[in-house]
Amino acid sequence: MKKILILAFAALGLVACDDRMEKLNKPTKNPLEVPASTLYAQGVREAFDMMVNTNVNENVWRLFAQYWAQTTYPDESQYNLVGRTIPATVWQNGYRDALSDLVEGRRLVVAEMESGTSSIPEEVLKNQIALLDIMSAYVYSVLVDTFGDIPFEETFDTENVTPKYDDAAATYDNIVVMLDEAVASIDFDAEGFANTQDPVYEGSLENWAKFAATLKMRLGMRLADVDAAKSQKWVNEALAAGIFESNADNASITYFSVAPNTNPLYEDLVLSGRADFIVSNTLVDLLNDLQDPRMMTYAANPISFKFREENEVKQDSLIEDGVGRFVLYEDADGNDYLEYKETPFVMPASDAGKNPRLYVGGVYGSANSYKVYSHIGDVYYVPELKGTIINYAETQFLLAEAAERGGYNTTMSAEEYYNTGIKASFDQWDVEGVNDYLALDHIAYTTAPGDWKQKIGTQMWLALYNQGFEGWTTWRRLDMDLMNTPAGMDFEDIPVRFTYPLNEGQLNGQNYHSAGEKIGGDKVSTKLFWDAN
Repeated sequence: MKKILILAFAALGLVACDDRMEKLNKPTKNPLEVPASTLYAQGVREAFDMMVNTNVNENVWRLFAQYWAQTTYPDESQYNLVGRTIPATVWQNGYRDALSDLVEGRRLVVAEMESGTSSIPEEVLKNQIALLDIMSAYVYSVLVDTFGDIPFEETFDTENVTPKYDDAAATYDNIVVMLDEAVASIDFDAEGFANTQDPVYEGSLENWAKFAATLKMRLGMRLADVDAAKSQKWVNEALAAGIFESNADNASITYFSVAPNTNPLYEDLVLSGRADFIVSNTLVDLLNDLQDPRMMTYAANPISFKFREENEVKQDSLIEDGVGRFVLYEDADGNDYLEYKETPFVMPASDAGKNPRLYVGGVYGSANSYKVYSHIGDVYYVPELKGTIINYAETQFLLAEAAERGGYNTTMSAEEYYNTGIKASFDQWDVEGVNDYLALDHIAYTTAPGDWKQKIGTQMWLALYNQGFEGWTTWRRLDMDLMNTPAGMDFEDIPVRFTYPLNEGQLNGQNYHSAGEKIGGDKVSTKLFWDAN
């Protein structure tokens, strides 16, 4: 970990004065210490950006979840983490950027509260500490779920630049303690940060309490295969506290239409001027097979069908791969209309005038031509698209899983939670036709193929599109029969964790090597403590 950098950024309050201001020495206009409210807003923004962006140097989770494929450079979808030092960047984004802001913000609030001279009421300051701790807990949870054992207790000890790596399971316990203590300390009759300082819930303490409970439930369900008793305890406590109740509760950050405050996706997909990503065959083939109308939101640019030809004359052509295909036609007035056809079916040559088009995903793990495969859906190119780290649909699928496992205080059947999760996903993306979709035999919970892990996991994976980290984690946890393997690779080659940053071996060598040995080897194939199956 770049501990020295973390300490330097924390000490400076992440502020850089230009030369002119330094010479003029006007700290009132260019303070050396950033207000806690600014550090809070900045730390939250950095945490969201870390999860939302799709820069291959920083965030490859949409690729690891196999939602997207690559065009010119397929290294990341071939699971090359070393070439761009991606683990180091994730580590840096979590510790040096997001956490250092949140921890420094907390230090400032505590100092102000202990000064005895603050004009801000103590209950407001306590609420601010709670919000800083809740967001810090989230960032730590991502780091644990990415690497396993990580520095926690000694991370921001200014006298120790070589912090030990704490046991991942113990860090989970500490994260839950952080969440519990934070919520318990909230005075809901007082304020926290002002609505203009809170880019997620606009100052709503009730929403942050729901977020904390929902995160606790997520962590609890992670433990289901390794510690059922603790899993049930955490989840039941979260349910009693109150989790997300609708998409209105989604943990989403609002971005804007003008740089530099656009959604990071817009920066990577549009402002970069590059065409590095397309939807993958893993995603598109599944949406086709399931007759899933989210196809038209998740993907764009259906590809003109290539008819079989004899002597340069188009012939009737057989399509037999998969279960079915969405076909987009053009009518006489130039308007598009959509049909779904079960395979095998014949595309008659007489339909050539209707310009039939099919959704075709790029081959995962290969270099694909941007022009000949379907693209990412148009909505993901919108600069003000919200960035989400936990959505309501996820909570419902977790509860469906809890209902199947038993021992949790669920109030509905697994089927009811499953249906609610699918409806929540359709609602989140303004997709129509959910009732018809749920009526399909291969979607209806009682008749869909596979065991409960396959049914729930597949729909949860689809609902987490654009939340690549959670899509990858859902596959890691539930082991659905879903993923493709790049040429020359086996399923065992799909990473289940990130390796530690290589520069940790130089900066914190003893603890770095000890951590790798403890978890069974610093390899992408080493399963995290909760990944028992």
